[in-house]
Amino acid sequence: MPDTATRPGNRLMDRPEYKSKQQPLTAAPDDTIFDAVTRMAKKNYGSVIVVNSDKSVIGVVSERDVMNKVVAGDLDPKTAKLSEIMTDNPRLAQETDDLVDWLRIMSNERFRRLPVVDENGHIKAVFT
Repeated sequence: MPDTATRPGNRLMDRPEYKSKQQPLTAAPDDTIFDAVTRMAKKNYGSVIVVNSDKSVIGVVSERDVMNKVVAGDLDPKTAKLSEIMTDNPRLAQETDDLVDWLRIMSNERFRRLPVVDENGHIKAVFT
């Protein structure tokens, strides 16, 4: 797990783009894939963050998940649930984590979307 940034300006929340990012799109695990993808298309987002009833992050669904698991997997998006295709237990960054540490982790572990949460585990941003 990355350390809290010790140098000023290195925390995720210190980055200029952090404050200007739009609120991430969220959905419940029982929402249909169709509803989520419709919302993603309307907002031109590449992913939806799946949250539980406490608003804690439990998964991520990306455009790639839709292509590989719904289209290629022949699922019906109007009946299949996000929980069926989400990447569960995704890596989560804290707002105070070091940006460079996370860039290294994302590169090494080959993932593109990093949910950033506050001290309560609630989604604040998604770094891509």
